[in-house]
Amino acid sequence: MNIKVITNTYQNPFLLSADKEKETLARHEANKERLVIPRRPKWDKTTTPEQLDRNERDAFLQWRRDLAVLQEQDNFLLTPFERNLEVWRQLWRVIERSDLVVQIVDARNPLFFRSEDLEKYVKEINEKKKCMLLINKADLLTARQRRIWADYLDSQGIRHIFFSAVLAHERLEKKQNIIAENETNSSIDEKEKENFEENPSKEKYTNIDNGISTDNLSENGDEMSEHPNVNNQEFLESHNNTDDPSDQRERICTTEDLISILVSEAKGAGELVDQDHKITIGLVGYPNVGKSFTINALLGEKRVSVSSTPGKTKHFQTIHLSPSLVLCDCPGLVFPNFATTNGDMVCNGVLPIDQLREHTGPIALIAQRIPKAILEAIYSIKIKVKPIEEGGTGIPSAEELMVAYAVSRGYTKPGHGSPDESRAARYILKDYVNGKLPYCHPPPIGISKEEFNAEIQDLKLYTKPAKKKSIIQPVSSTVNTEVASDGVTPIKGDISRELDKSFFNNQSSGARITGKYSIAGEFNRVKFYPIHATLSDDATPTNGSRLTSNMGPGKKRHWKGRKNQKQFKI
Repeated sequence: MNIKVITNTYQNPFLLSADKEKETLARHEANKERLVIPRRPKWDKTTTPEQLDRNERDAFLQWRRDLAVLQEQDNFLLTPFERNLEVWRQLWRVIERSDLVVQIVDARNPLFFRSEDLEKYVKEINEKKKCMLLINKADLLTARQRRIWADYLDSQGIRHIFFSAVLAHERLEKKQNIIAENETNSSIDEKEKENFEENPSKEKYTNIDNGISTDNLSENGDEMSEHPNVNNQEFLESHNNTDDPSDQRERICTTEDLISILVSEAKGAGELVDQDHKITIGLVGYPNVGKSFTINALLGEKRVSVSSTPGKTKHFQTIHLSPSLVLCDCPGLVFPNFATTNGDMVCNGVLPIDQLREHTGPIALIAQRIPKAILEAIYSIKIKVKPIEEGGTGIPSAEELMVAYAVSRGYTKPGHGSPDESRAARYILKDYVNGKLPYCHPPPIGISKEEFNAEIQDLKLYTKPAKKKSIIQPVSSTVNTEVASDGVTPIKGDISRELDKSFFNNQSSGARITGKYSIAGEFNRVKFYPIHATLSDDATPTNGSRLTSNMGPGKKRHWKGRKNQKQFKI
């Protein structure tokens, strides 16, 4: 028997196998206490600025040495943590000023962006200070996923809030549009009211251009808006919340709810210090998690610059939200944390995509997390994978996904014409980081990734429903189809047939042309040279046609300088 056994032994060298990943995660859990952030040395009134600066530099250098031991001797892969002392000094100042320190994390992987040692450091400075976790981009999670995360965070005793700066910004824009529309309508109503007072004979009038009638005016002349009060929170929530969660823990907070929760959490530490003390809330987090965007949503306007480039904010900023509430925005900095591979950090948005040189690792990670059918439906491509008979697993490799995307978009390398895989990888990775490709990490409670992402990876959400084909019933020859001239069905009587026959018989079967050399729309051969006069339109010689010319036989003449005159007479 001719039997061929094929085994799939290919493993991406930039990713870990399943067994190696479990072993690595176990080592991370055992050594997580060694992941600390730099502390500011203690100081008092007798400490001079020079001594304090020297002590800070020595403590920071020792912290760098401890992390170097983790990387070089223990072979741990760490995130590219911040190595600039000035940025950590900004964090120290924010923590010392704030009554409540809020860590802003990405909802798709909250534990990766959370620093446990930061919460310990806040308590070391002052036991009365509080910490909270603000889970931004919560609109990328379903209600079921938020409920699962809420159960896990409550079991760990972590105070948290689900929030979406994007939804808050959209809600603010709708509110502003409604206010602007009402102001425009009110100004139009005032002009119409003045016209009505000048001409009181018209009891009822209508503005044709704007479609506003006096029936829609209230007693004071203002238009009765079709919308409820724009300040009504229920109206805004009904237009922006797509789901109605039964559990309030999984609910995405609005801007008003977020402010009230933050103020209530920060009041405890502020009142005990001073009755006139302004409540200060510090916002801390990784770069590009939406700190500045969240502040703009809270303020209702753009007060802090926002950029997709990590590290846009360089120094901490204080923004007065109210006379008694101050927001303190800390520059985005990367805390020391364990990572499995560089591809994982790229997918989490920690490493910049545009500076990426090796792209097969993160692309292969995306192909493993997102089903092949979902990728094909989102990008409208067809990914050719290796058959199972030849050792394939049904999961696209990094090369197969990049080639399919590059070919469909026409991305080729200059000079060779082969698919530009690097360019395709950058587009795919940016779509994943921005949330176009659906995937969220589950909490460590034993739930599988496939089960946790079953709702957001449903193929029906990304495919258009097929259009129903109309069944055309054949018309029997016995049915009379003659109707009036203004009907839908054309007339098929004897008179119409004779008219059609006489009309189409008079038409020429040749091509219909228009232009300089067309005669009544019929085709005719263009006559540029004398020989053309002896030929008919079908290129056959004509009988009796003669070519007349003023040229003598056997004599050649050149007509220079007489281009506007006719050379031959036909």
